[in-house]
Amino acid sequence: MDEKKTETVTFDADRRTPKYALKDLWIEFSQSTGLHAVDKIKRPSKSPFRIRGLLWILAMCSTSAFLVYNLVGEIGNYNSYPTVTKVTPKIQNSIEFPAVTICNRCTLNKSRLDVYPDMMNYFFNTSILRMKGISFSAPTSDVFQEPLSLEWWKNMSMEGSKMLSQCVFQGDIFDCMTMFRPVHTKEGLCHTFNFNFSEMVKVWTAGEEANLVLSFNINQNDYTFRKNMAAGIKVLLHDPRVHPDASSTVVMAAPGFSTFVAMQKFLYMYQPHPYTAFDDMECVDTTSAQFVNPLKYYSYYTYNHCLMECVQMKAFSECGCIGPSDPQDGPRCSLAKQDSCYKPFVRSMSKDGTIVKECGCVSECTFDRYPAQVSSSSFPANIWDNTFLNITRARDKGSMKDNFLELRVFYDQMIVTSITQQPQYTVASLFSNVGGQMGLCLGASILTVMEITELLVFIILFLCDKCRGRKARNRINTW
Repeated sequence: MDEKKTETVTFDADRRTPKYALKDLWIEFSQSTGLHAVDKIKRPSKSPFRIRGLLWILAMCSTSAFLVYNLVGEIGNYNSYPTVTKVTPKIQNSIEFPAVTICNRCTLNKSRLDVYPDMMNYFFNTSILRMKGISFSAPTSDVFQEPLSLEWWKNMSMEGSKMLSQCVFQGDIFDCMTMFRPVHTKEGLCHTFNFNFSEMVKVWTAGEEANLVLSFNINQNDYTFRKNMAAGIKVLLHDPRVHPDASSTVVMAAPGFSTFVAMQKFLYMYQPHPYTAFDDMECVDTTSAQFVNPLKYYSYYTYNHCLMECVQMKAFSECGCIGPSDPQDGPRCSLAKQDSCYKPFVRSMSKDGTIVKECGCVSECTFDRYPAQVSSSSFPANIWDNTFLNITRARDKGSMKDNFLELRVFYDQMIVTSITQQPQYTVASLFSNVGGQMGLCLGASILTVMEITELLVFIILFLCDKCRGRKARNRINTW
């Protein structure tokens, strides 16, 4: 009797609990989801699909395929790290003034070299004969064979105090040698204004009268033979932290002229890894707290400093000596060693396209440049000839025209142009594009994705119940 009651209760319970199939899960999802066109598809049954349902299925499959295609493209673009360049000119109240390096086109002083016999003949031979491709035997005198110190090069060079006649900055006359620092370069001994980053000068106004104005005497009477046959000065504009040999803007000024150098400041800021800064090259963020300068002899990292140091170290390994402007320690080359080994090796390195890969130099992400427009006029005007003769104490007007020049270096406008590389895709823009594609194709959103995810979870649980031999439960309504 009790067994019959138990069977009856079980039968009644099974009859009260409706059967729950996979199609019920789909029906409940299609009636509640925000995904477009799902409710237009006929519910699963034994009867065949109608034409309307088939068309809606075809439309959903087509738009879903189009969505997947677009999403793959969006993610591919994001992983390629594309960038856009933004150019922003900005007017500023003050602008940092660049370092200005002045090099006489002949840095060696003939009157000082006269103490060495055959010195003039040696420089003549190394200059004119090299142009014709003719070799000659170097003199055997000690001065040509022994290493030469920086002090020797300094003593044999043109004096800055005799070349710089008058210096004016922002309308104030100053003692030239207190603001110009002697610097050894590949040109020889030069003099640099504002070559100290800790005390970098600024300007508050633009124009030819407001910035740097120099009167210069090139002293052609003291010129000696050099491969460069020009007379005048070479002007280098560069960052105060950068060695003059690594500068980018070069201007020539001739005697008998007033040369105007109207410059601008461009600040370049590129994105570090994983972005590419220069088409297919990466840059290194030298402003990062984690950056460690890999250079041994240059305290400030730049691409040109890196390349210069690499070539100098290779030249030292090849020749066993260093050049006059090289910062590393070691014996400096003699005159004969310079012409027979050091200079030819450096020239060959400059022609070698593989040197950049061998040195492994990477450009810095942030740097500035000072492009300039150059113009000139005759100096001095005829009406000032007599007055200028008295001031300079030149022998005559011809000598004055052959030796004296005026240089004006100035900002033409108080504007700094920033050229900034920015990521084209961010996480926010990626989600925005993906959301737009989903909304366009399926009318879906992030919440719709969560609905689909929930459906998949319920399907898995449904199949798990079936595998365990349990009756599938309606979790959509019961959870």
